[in-house]
Amino acid sequence: MRILFSTVKDIGHVTPLVPYARRLRDLGHKVRVATSTDEGAVAALKKAGLAHAPFDRPAPDQLQAVMKRVDELKGEEAIAFAFREGFAGVAARAAMPKLQQTIREFRPDLVIRESAEFASLIAAEAAGVPQAGVAVYCSEYESWIAAQVAGAVDQLRTLVGLKPDNGHAQRSQRTFTSFPPSFDRGPPLPDRPASFRVAPEIPPRHAASALQPDWMPDGDKPFLFMTFGTVAGRSERVRNAYRVLLEAVGSLPVKALLTTGPVMPREELGVIPDNVRVERFVPQVEIMPYTSAVVCHGGSGTLLSTLATGCPVVVIPLFSDQPANARAAEAAGAGVAVFTHHADDIAKAIRAVLTSESIRAGAQNVAAELASIHPMNEAIAEIISIAGK
Repeated sequence: MRILFSTVKDIGHVTPLVPYARRLRDLGHKVRVATSTDEGAVAALKKAGLAHAPFDRPAPDQLQAVMKRVDELKGEEAIAFAFREGFAGVAARAAMPKLQQTIREFRPDLVIRESAEFASLIAAEAAGVPQAGVAVYCSEYESWIAAQVAGAVDQLRTLVGLKPDNGHAQRSQRTFTSFPPSFDRGPPLPDRPASFRVAPEIPPRHAASALQPDWMPDGDKPFLFMTFGTVAGRSERVRNAYRVLLEAVGSLPVKALLTTGPVMPREELGVIPDNVRVERFVPQVEIMPYTSAVVCHGGSGTLLSTLATGCPVVVIPLFSDQPANARAAEAAGAGVAVFTHHADDIAKAIRAVLTSESIRAGAQNVAAELASIHPMNEAIAEIISIAGK
């Protein structure tokens, strides 16, 4: 069987597809992953041993015009514009020709897209190829996106000779998700089949070493792992969020590790409290055995990896789907959402997750949910059935 995956270039979108693609490849199926030639995406595919089918990116001036307008707007209006004019607009139109060429030449039996890649949704239907989706967002955000991009997707449909359908093809797609049922918020999309839930692929948990790791601050106080992901830090608003977080943690009887990723300059962090160690990157799987709570931005990968261990969270969302993830984590009883960048509010939330037995129990309940949903081999069997093979 031939399977074509398709994704935008961002690592947070490429990574959720890799376990599916790798497992299908290992079973002997022919697999390709369509995405742009962005260095990070190409490196991720190379590391996974997956064949790359490149498609084009928007012209720089087109992308700059979209981003300029996004920067001028605020909140959900900015994000809606980015999806409508960016992902489902200039990005999808740029990707379409080579995606159509790949479908003609590779002749896939199934196309599988992630939530922000829209050209393959149209190209597959135009070619009569069955398709499915991998949700990189929680259900609340998936529903919101579908409403925002319906008009833009209809414009794409007319470009390839399909009739507008007001988002029906997108909503009716069979979707695989690693979000647990407790994260479902709001009414489901009216014409979408029930999602196939797949346990997230989490590396085996390391045992805590008898020797203190180099990145661990001294002392026997509760240990926090803090991260805003690997790509945050480009804007002053986000840089200020780091500084406020450090101020909050410096006032608490805890010790903490903050990982910043390659984007956030260390010199922009301001005063680093004595109880905090700062590193660019430490694998989360190595950190979790020592961790009493995680403070994060609510990115799907970080959040699910944390909750799969039963560790409670403080979520300080920065952008995109993170506010929806924050609301879902708090509603599930697994943590506290903080929507302000005030040190006192953050400190209060950290105290709550460290002392509340009900929040810790909520996190453990979510971990049990994640452990009980379908393993990847059952998802692969479902994918094969969709392709009719």
